[in-house]
Amino acid sequence: MEKSILDYFVLIRKKLWMIALFVLLSCLTTFYVSKTFVEPVYKANTQVLVSSTFKSEEAIDLNDVSMNLNLIESYKEIIKSDHIIQMMLQSHPEFGMTQKQLLKNLKVSSTDKTQIIKIELEDHSYEKAVVITKTLADTFISEVPGLMNMNNVKILSSSDSAVKPLPVNSSVVINLALSFILSAMAAIGVFFFFENINDTIRSEKEAEHIVGLPVLSSIGTIKRGKAAKPSRARSREVGEKAYVTAK
Repeated sequence: MEKSILDYFVLIRKKLWMIALFVLLSCLTTFYVSKTFVEPVYKANTQVLVSSTFKSEEAIDLNDVSMNLNLIESYKEIIKSDHIIQMMLQSHPEFGMTQKQLLKNLKVSSTDKTQIIKIELEDHSYEKAVVITKTLADTFISEVPGLMNMNNVKILSSSDSAVKPLPVNSSVVINLALSFILSAMAAIGVFFFFENINDTIRSEKEAEHIVGLPVLSSIGTIKRGKAAKPSRARSREVGEKAYVTAK
């Protein structure tokens, strides 16, 4: 027998306390795990601007534009090169990082058709990530003239260590929201599944559908405490007189 949407709403209302209990336990578990085992990871960035290689009063042609875009790609590789990374780490041993650890969490990118390079780093300490990205940018800028015979790079902006953003690996609030939604959907889905595989007849409507005949009467549920007790009176034959015994 196919169930209507109303039937499912009635089922949810009957099992609402079980659904609420399951969701509550799931949210409490998520909160405990997020606070105890998940360490937040923050992302900081520093933007570097690459100035044009031609003067403003000169005529700009496509070759000059193409040369600047290719120069940005070269700068991105120089920032991640062993020379720049090792020089920065040797100058700042307080970072306590190896080159492999730094490159694992470092990302250097640029937006298409722009002259801005973004240096991003993820770390458990937001303040440390801010300092490392800015220091890496300063090291790169100081080495560019000697490597490329050019001095056309400067820092455009850097993350503010005083303004702490949300962790990139999700915050507790987001984890709780996801846990609430997923646990509620899982609980309702489980109840719907068991309802569909249960072939017990529980209403006159289901009986009419299965038997194909109208229901004339139904017997209500009788609780054990309200069940009729058997009579203790003894039966007598017709015409038999009652006697009273006095002691």
